[in-house]
Amino acid sequence: MEHLILTAVIIFCISLVFSMFGRGGGDFYLPVIITLLGVPFYTAAGSSLFLILIQSISMVFIYSTRHRLLDWKLAFVLGATVAVAAFLGGFFSHGIPAVYLKVTFAVFLLSSAYLMVKRVNIATVKPGGFGVWHREFSGGSYDVNLLFTLLPVGVAAFLAGMVGISGGGLIIPLAVLVGGVPLRIAMGTNTFLVLCSSSMGFAAHALRGGVDLQLCLILGGAVLIASQVGSRLHMKVKERDLRRGFSLILVMASLWMIAKVFV
Repeated sequence: MEHLILTAVIIFCISLVFSMFGRGGGDFYLPVIITLLGVPFYTAAGSSLFLILIQSISMVFIYSTRHRLLDWKLAFVLGATVAVAAFLGGFFSHGIPAVYLKVTFAVFLLSSAYLMVKRVNIATVKPGGFGVWHREFSGGSYDVNLLFTLLPVGVAAFLAGMVGISGGGLIIPLAVLVGGVPLRIAMGTNTFLVLCSSSMGFAAHALRGGVDLQLCLILGGAVLIASQVGSRLHMKVKERDLRRGFSLILVMASLWMIAKVFV
C-alpha cells in the first residue's frame, strides 16, 4: 500500500510537469510503475497508456479552448496515422522481448533530445512546394511539410504503442524539425495525437490482457488533477525554456530506461 501511495504522488508530479509541454507522461509513468510496483512490463505498459489517455483528454480541453494552440485540421490529418500505427504497435509488442523495446525507446528519446537542442533542420519547408500545406491558425500562419511528416510520425506512433508511451517525445520534434510546425502549436496539437495514440495503444493492450484496472483507476485520479493544473501553466513558460525543458525530460527518461535494462 505504501508503494502504491508513493507511486501515485510521483505520477501526480510527472503529470503536472509533462502537461506543461503538451505531452503524455508515459516516458516516466512506465519506469515508475515497473520500479516501484514490480508489475510485469506489459501490464505496466497497458496501465501507462491508460494514464496517458486520461491525461490527454484533460489536456485537449485546456490547449484547445484556453490556449487555442490545438490546430484541429492538422491534428485530424496526423491523428489518423497515429491511431492506426499505435494500435498496430501495441498489438504486436507482445511478440518482442521487453529488453529490445526498452533499448529502442531510449535510443529514440536521446535522438529527439539532441535534435531539439541543436535545432537541426532535417528538411526545408518551402511555401507552395509539393506536399506543403499552408495553415492559417490562431491569428497567424505557418507551412507544414506533410510529405516528410506523415511517415516518420507513423513510425514514431508504432514504436510508442509497442513500449506503452504516447510518442510525443518523437512526434513533437518531428513536427517541428521536419514538418516546420511552430513549437507551441506542435505541443498543443500533440495533445490530440496523444489521445489518438494512447486510446488505440491501450485498446490493443487491453485485448491482450495487459491492463490492471484497479491500478489504472487509482493512478488515473492523480493524473487527472495534475494535468488540469499543468496544462494551465503552459503559456507562462518561455519558448526557449520549453525547448530546453522538453529536451531535458527526454534525456532523463531515456537514461532511466537504459538503467532498467541492466537492473
